[in-house]
Amino acid sequence: MLQEQEYVGLLIGAARRSIKQAVQRAVRPRHLTLPQFWFLNANRELPGASLGEIARRQHMDPPTASRIAESLAGRGLLRVEPDPRDRRVVRVTLTAAGVRLAQRIAPIATGVRSAVVQGMSAREQEMFRAALRKVVRNLAEFAPDEGPAAAGGDA
Repeated sequence: MLQEQEYVGLLIGAARRSIKQAVQRAVRPRHLTLPQFWFLNANRELPGASLGEIARRQHMDPPTASRIAESLAGRGLLRVEPDPRDRRVVRVTLTAAGVRLAQRIAPIATGVRSAVVQGMSAREQEMFRAALRKVVRNLAEFAPDEGPAAAGGDA
């Protein structure tokens, strides 16, 4: 099969697996799952963010974000507390131990993000982001009742 004939879904899946494997190798010694790694890093990058803000940024549903936050809180890496101004909002704050771990994993996140776009110009990167956003929208319209977590497997 010629390169231009490869199914886009298969290429996206291969890229996702490559990212996953690269991060797993780096975070395994820190006893973090991939979702915990990215959640902790997002919390470092968005200090004082709400659980909902982190969930949206990480493209995860609120129950998943809540489970990840609770597991990290159980390890003493962050605190989950109601917002004093709005009881519907939950704030997620890194503890001292969480800050130390987040600082240690930050170079991993930066390295993976850089590796993904290595050799791409700024224009190519923005075009790639736009194309991936379109894929996400297309699949949301294709299976609107399934939600973001259901889009998986090979296409």
